[in-house]
Amino acid sequence: MKKITILTLSLILTIQLFGQDSQNVFKSFTEFTEMEPSQKFDFQFKQRTSGNIFMSGGIKNYRIEKVKPSTSLDYLTKEAWGVFEKDSIFINSYPYSKLIGYNKISGIGYYSYFIGEPAKLKEEQLKLGIINEGESQKGVCCKTSFVILPNGMVKWLTPSYLKELISDNAELVDELESQKLTPDNVYDMFTILDKYNKTKEK
Repeated sequence: MKKITILTLSLILTIQLFGQDSQNVFKSFTEFTEMEPSQKFDFQFKQRTSGNIFMSGGIKNYRIEKVKPSTSLDYLTKEAWGVFEKDSIFINSYPYSKLIGYNKISGIGYYSYFIGEPAKLKEEQLKLGIINEGESQKGVCCKTSFVILPNGMVKWLTPSYLKELISDNAELVDELESQKLTPDNVYDMFTILDKYNKTKEK
């Protein structure tokens, strides 16, 4: 994970534009950490309609359409880790939530993070940390924040889990506790994660 923490976003994009310009699909988390997509597919990357965005609580995720060859659609929908599109990186939501779509990664670093739809199935909610073993499925609404751990696991980001992630930085823990955040304070949690990521670059 060290490589990704020392690269600025502009450098990442430079690598893509001049070194890996023919590749646009990350088949694994490892390729993402190394910023080396290894696959190339032709497709249309389409944002959900306004009606769908409204019904999903404002989640502006994307779908892949008109893939060439067409036989690759299932792979891109359910197996690929992510794609590089229009100077941004998008993570495939199906592997961690069983929901079809791609979400834009908002921040890249020791902990990368993004906003996405919450998983609805119990097994996926358990894996993401939305519920604990023995608990029933939970209804999670609207802008749900997720964090990508250094080992590639995706977890639901809440103030309590954020405190665990940054527990070795007392100053940021104090800042977090002083804000009394809730899971709805997505961007405030992202701000703290971004500050923590910067400490890992030193």
